[in-house]
Amino acid sequence: MIPLRFFTLGGTYEDDNLAVKEAAQCMRIRGPLAQTLYSLPDGAHFHMTSTPPPNDPGLLSHHELEVFADYSTLLIQDDDARLGEPEPAWFETLVEDWINTAPGIVGIGAARPFDVPVAVDVRRTPPTDDDVELQQADHVTQASLALPSGRLLISMQDFDDELPRIALTPGTYAVRAYSNGLHTISEDGLDGEDRYHVVLWPTDEDHPAQVLKRYPEPLPGG
Repeated sequence: MIPLRFFTLGGTYEDDNLAVKEAAQCMRIRGPLAQTLYSLPDGAHFHMTSTPPPNDPGLLSHHELEVFADYSTLLIQDDDARLGEPEPAWFETLVEDWINTAPGIVGIGAARPFDVPVAVDVRRTPPTDDDVELQQADHVTQASLALPSGRLLISMQDFDDELPRIALTPGTYAVRAYSNGLHTISEDGLDGEDRYHVVLWPTDEDHPAQVLKRYPEPLPGG
């Protein structure tokens, strides 16, 4: 048997909250939840997703977020990492290339200092050599990310418990960030239809911070 609403999420112990399912199916249901909740403090918010579509077996999970890009910056990071106050040169590189790293952190640029849409895909393997999205995106960057806590956070030095954490297997990941819609930014930099797609996959290789495709015009948001 399995609860329709899990007890850890406020489900009751009443008969109408229980369903009869095969043991193997129950384990497949409970497994992702247990991985997500592991080591999170009481009351923390988390992000659950549905099973990846069967036509994309390489996709482990997909997440749609709205992230406040304070100072036109997004930090893709391990939940326990802290950027602190880096030297001005760190942000100068970020502004110029829209990519820079620190231990447990990959910083990417954003066009506007507001809430922006960020799609996150966790994959089993890297994108193929004929990456169509790379060809179509405006600006593409890549770097390695150490994730020892197994909790991925995307914010700008905001660690509020209400922000969703994405549960991943602890380890090292390659991070590729696709930036789109940069040509839609208004002259005052306040409006636009910019959007960001972050793809992660486990790796044993070191991926130095680099620009894979550069936007042909001055990057907005600087």
